[in-house]
Amino acid sequence: MRYNNDVDRGGQTVSATEFARLTGVSRERLRTWERRYGFPRPARVAQGPRRYAIADAARVVAVRRAADQGVPLPRAIEDAAAPQAAGMSDGALAGVAAAAPLPIVVVSGPAPLRVLYVNAPERRVPGGVAIGAALDALPWFLGSDLERTLRTLFAGDQRALECSHPAWDGGEATERSLAYRLPAEPGAPPAVALVGLSRGDERIARRELAARERELEQVRVQDEHHRRWIALAATLAERFQRDADDSLLATVATTLVRGLGAADAGIAVYVAGELALGSSSRQVLGPRMVTVTGYDDLVALMHAGNPAWLAPATGAAFGVPDGLHALAVPVTVVGETLGLLLLVFEDEVALDEDARRMLTVVSAGLGFTLLRDRLIAGAREAERGGA
Repeated sequence: MRYNNDVDRGGQTVSATEFARLTGVSRERLRTWERRYGFPRPARVAQGPRRYAIADAARVVAVRRAADQGVPLPRAIEDAAAPQAAGMSDGALAGVAAAAPLPIVVVSGPAPLRVLYVNAPERRVPGGVAIGAALDALPWFLGSDLERTLRTLFAGDQRALECSHPAWDGGEATERSLAYRLPAEPGAPPAVALVGLSRGDERIARRELAARERELEQVRVQDEHHRRWIALAATLAERFQRDADDSLLATVATTLVRGLGAADAGIAVYVAGELALGSSSRQVLGPRMVTVTGYDDLVALMHAGNPAWLAPATGAAFGVPDGLHALAVPVTVVGETLGLLLLVFEDEVALDEDARRMLTVVSAGLGFTLLRDRLIAGAREAERGGA
C-alpha cells in the first residue's frame, strides 16, 4: 500500500511544516495541543510523520487568536469546534469596518454635513476628524472637491464617486477617497461613506516596508536556524566524547531526529560494495541491503563524500515511503567510506553552510565510531583465530 494512500486522501492533508506555515502555529505547539487536548488530530502511519487536514486550518487559527487574547485553550478549542452559520453576523461586519487598515468616515447630510462614524485606524491619528464634527466648519472644506462630491451624492442619482481632499488630520498631504451612498431604512437620514484610497507614494512606501519586513524575517529565521545547528552539533560532539558503547549509533540517530524534526534517521554500514541498514530511530526505514553500484546518485555522492538528496527510487531502496525525502551523508575517515547516514524529511530543502558544517561534525564522529567497531571486531576475530 502506498504511503500517501493512507494519510492523504484527495490531497486534503498537508505536512506539519506546511500546516504550521498556514496557521502561524509552530509544529511544537501543534504537538503540545494534540497531546494535551487531542486537537488538532493529524493522520499518521505507524511512526511516520504527521499530516494535517486542510479543513482544520481555520479552526487552528481561530484557537491561536483566541488564546492570544487570553481565552483559556480548552474553551478556545471548544468554541472553534462549534458549527458556524454561513455568512457573517452584523457584529462581524461592523468589525470589518472598524479594523480596516484604510480610513473610513461616514457623513450625514445633505445639511449639515456631520461626521457619524470614524473607524479605529483614523481615530488613532492625532488631530484626525472626530465623530460629531461638522465638515462645513473645516477651513478647507467649502469649495473643495470633497464638498462637490458629497453634494452630488446626496442630491443626485450617482451612487459612487472618487474625490481628493486634504488629509483628515489637517496635514498638507492630499488623499483620495471613494465616496458612496449607504442604503438606509425608510425614514432614516441619508449617509455617505468615505473610504480612503492609497496614494502612489504610500503604495511604494508600503511595498518597501513589506520588503524590509521580509528581509528581517529571513534574517531572524537564518539566525534561529544557525543557533539550532550549533546547539545540535555541540550536543552530538558531547555524545561522541562521552559515550562509547554499542548504543551510540542509535543514540545519535534519535538525537538527530529530535533536533532536526526529521521523520526518521538510520545508519547504513558499508561492507563489500553494499550498504547494510539496520533498524532506524522511528522504524519508518526497514532493514535493507543496498548494492551501491545499482544507483548512480549513490555512487556519485559516496565518491564525492558530500551530503546530497537521494533520488526517489534510491530512497525507496532503503525503505523511504512515498512523499518523503532522504538526505544521505557519507561517513568517511581519511578518505575511506565506512557508511552512510540517512535522514528522512517531509520536505526537501537546500543545504546551507551551517547545515553542511554540522553534518561534517556528525560524519566525523560516526566515522571514528564505525572505525572503532571495525577494529574491535578485527581484534576479536584475530583472537579467535589464534585460539
